Amino acid sequence: MSIKSVYYLCLILLLALGASAQNKKKMSPEQQGLLLLTDYLGLNPEDISFRQDYHDPDGFRLSRVAALMSRPLDMIGYVDELRGVHIKGQPEILASILFEDLAVTGQSSRSRPYRPQGTEAGDAYTLYFLNQALNQFLARMAVYIDQVFPRSTEMMLAPLSKKQKRFLTNEFKEIITSDLEEEFYTVEQHDSLEKAEEKYADQFVEFAGKIDKDPIIRAGIDCLKMILLETKRLRKQLQGGEDAAEDFMRVTGFLPDNTDLSSFLGRQPGWAIGGPDNDYYNGDYYFILDIGGDDIYDLEYDPNNPHGVIIIDFSGNDSYRSRSDFTLGSGCLSVGILVDFEGDDRYDAKSFSLGSGYFGFGILYDAAGDDRYDGDTHVQGAGSFGLGLLIDEGGRDIYNGALFAQGFGFIEGCGLIVDSKGSDSYYAGGKYKDILRYDDHYLSLSQGFGYGLRPIMSGGIGGIIDLEGNDSYYSDIFGQGSSYWWSLGFISDKSGNDNYHSFQYAQGAAAHMSLGILIDDRGNDVYFSKGVSQGCGHDYSAGILLDRAGNDTYIAYDLSQAAGSANGVGILIDNSGDDRYFIHNQKNSQGYGNPRRDFGSIGLFIDNGGTDQYLGNGRDNFFWQTKSKWGGGMDIELNPALADENKNEN
Repeated sequence: MSIKSVYYLCLILLLALGASAQNKKKMSPEQQGLLLLTDYLGLNPEDISFRQDYHDPDGFRLSRVAALMSRPLDMIGYVDELRGVHIKGQPEILASILFEDLAVTGQSSRSRPYRPQGTEAGDAYTLYFLNQALNQFLARMAVYIDQVFPRSTEMMLAPLSKKQKRFLTNEFKEIITSDLEEEFYTVEQHDSLEKAEEKYADQFVEFAGKIDKDPIIRAGIDCLKMILLETKRLRKQLQGGEDAAEDFMRVTGFLPDNTDLSSFLGRQPGWAIGGPDNDYYNGDYYFILDIGGDDIYDLEYDPNNPHGVIIIDFSGNDSYRSRSDFTLGSGCLSVGILVDFEGDDRYDAKSFSLGSGYFGFGILYDAAGDDRYDGDTHVQGAGSFGLGLLIDEGGRDIYNGALFAQGFGFIEGCGLIVDSKGSDSYYAGGKYKDILRYDDHYLSLSQGFGYGLRPIMSGGIGGIIDLEGNDSYYSDIFGQGSSYWWSLGFISDKSGNDNYHSFQYAQGAAAHMSLGILIDDRGNDVYFSKGVSQGCGHDYSAGILLDRAGNDTYIAYDLSQAAGSANGVGILIDNSGDDRYFIHNQKNSQGYGNPRRDFGSIGLFIDNGGTDQYLGNGRDNFFWQTKSKWGGGMDIELNPALADENKNEN
């Protein structure tokens, strides 16, 4: 097609848009752009859909993921709405919404947690402290730890045998953990390991459908809501300084030295109440309440003796350290809640920690401070048959994880990071090599990543929501709003000049019947990846990269920047700003859809405004169609007034 013909086609389309402006007023720029480009390519936005019967449905497919697979463009609205749900100081609201999204296809009802009966909710302990509000709070926590959590776990696992219960924390755990020694395995050893993991997965499928995760997750959300409500009143009592702290910690009258304190509320085994001094906690705890000081926590957990863990720290620059897996806001076959209200804190974890829901509910809620989070596998907002949340509401924070971290959703699981303020750093990878393909790259499978076990178990939902700050995201292979096998991975970054750096399968990428999306609302951002990235869908999958404002730079090598592969859909949309797009291999990028399996793939590249530069197929103020099935792009001035406004902001 000649440049002149393209020019006239562009003009006709823009006039058509103006003529129907009344109908378009409620449409977002990305919706308008999609309507224009799909019409140019002989498509319709409704054509972007995947049937549910490409593969026999399993019993683990989340209804939310299934619905979005039918209408992949709805990912944009879903992620935007989810971001709007978070309210500062009320993480239980977001947790409740995510719980609803953990319903599997065809599930008609959701189970409730155990409700204490009769004397179970009564006074089981002798009072030790004199503060009535404190005693009331401790009594309620005791009911959860002694009754609600263990009984809800029983409800979850009731149909399972002892052997099957042990399987969850032994063989099943091996499916998602790695060993550094694997880098040096022979081909035969790798083959043996892969067969063992496949065997574990097949064994798990035989009884996994009997597991009902709902009671324990709902029990954790209910408890979290109560904790945040009642600690608000307790913290208010402590605003009077040292005198208030002394009154708060005042205990009952004289007790002989040989008194057995195990029957006193707050002094039962596994419980600790710390004052305003610097305290040290060491071991496996059920409950800790600390009202101040720079404290040190050296914690451990025995998954063969699952129980609830509640840790609440009011203030201080604290150090939290794992001596085993399943600590620090980890719900392993139970509920784990860690709440820290103030201070610059350090969290050093092993695996299944820092907001990990592993057949349970786990949350780490940090309300303020410049914090650092370090962990290995299944950490920092990770869920497997459960819900795992890491919510940080203030400060410049650092997140370091190795594998399945930073917003990871596995089978019937959801994992999410929410960071409200500050310029933050997210790093995932650098430990476990992608040894089957590369000598110098590492698996990340993190940073808003959904993952299922192909082809037998659908995956979950993993995401990052970052509301403010100039943030840096680094992953290697699979990350930054990506997914694998009937799952959803996303990043939603509201503002700031952000830097996204990855190698492969990243930045709005999806593979093998799944969904991935990265949305960045504002800021001058930089996106760098080698390939299968920046709006790429492979094998009946949809990947979207949406940047709404800012002067952005996109750099990739191949199969990126709106690329559909093997009946996939890849979309890149930039609504405004003076942008730069660089691509090495223009044969399969910037609006490309390869012709696979008769009906092909879709690649849609859309730039709705600004003075832009291209190295590749694109050109400023131009429509183009690539040599592919349904692939092409456009660069137009959809809203010149908005473009001028963004220039003034920048």
